[in-house]
Amino acid sequence: MTTMNLFRCLLLVSLYFQKTKSYDQSQKVQGYDCSDIWERDNVTTSGIYKIKPQLATFSFPVFCEMTKNGGWTLIQKHNGADGLDFDRMWKEYENGFGKLQGEHWLGLRYIYALTQQKNRPSKLRISMGDFNGREAYAEYSPFHIGNAKTSYKLLAGNYSGTAGDAFLGDAEVNGTNQHGSSFSTCDHATDNCHPQCLSHDIMFLSCSEQFSAGWWFNQCGAANLNGVWRTPPRHRYWDTSVSWPTWKPNESLKFSKMYLIHS
Repeated sequence: MTTMNLFRCLLLVSLYFQKTKSYDQSQKVQGYDCSDIWERDNVTTSGIYKIKPQLATFSFPVFCEMTKNGGWTLIQKHNGADGLDFDRMWKEYENGFGKLQGEHWLGLRYIYALTQQKNRPSKLRISMGDFNGREAYAEYSPFHIGNAKTSYKLLAGNYSGTAGDAFLGDAEVNGTNQHGSSFSTCDHATDNCHPQCLSHDIMFLSCSEQFSAGWWFNQCGAANLNGVWRTPPRHRYWDTSVSWPTWKPNESLKFSKMYLIHS
């Protein structure tokens, strides 16, 4: 066998085992969550892993972003790369949609399972960026959501970060505080629009319909990371934008990523 042929054989064998390893890690349960997987092996790489949170009766795949300080479980990614439509029905938001390695929403039932683990408190980290290359983040600790009977009510703890607490909104403007809000979609309205909501002199019956997304709306609130992704120069002054207004008021974000981090 020539040196070149030997090299090709070794390369094929290496690719085979890499593919097999990748397949195995997405088929076998690796841990409770991405933080747990990193704690077991802190040189593991980012990718898709199967997890089974404590107390959960089911396992499911997630995308883990492995950093030098721990593993982060990605629950949302919105950057326009896949053209994913976030204007979805309740069951889709409950069960998840999109591709784990790209744009996606993990699913409320899975987020709930991740935030209900015994002795593994969860923190929400939101990373975001604008079209000028700037980035910011917001963290809420502790963080969990209620069960399906509460429509997965948002329960976000203390805020820290550089992006501002958009969940809190503007204390002087009614309906901008989303803390304690239930999740709402166009076919499952829990947004407190009774009998209607008002924004910029426009009256409507559903925040999800008005803002083209499922989210923790409250008449309708300020933040909406599942909004419509728009590029410059048509990315300003849209109510339906990918929005975190305490950082970028009146401007659609280039990307948002939401992670759960456990300790």
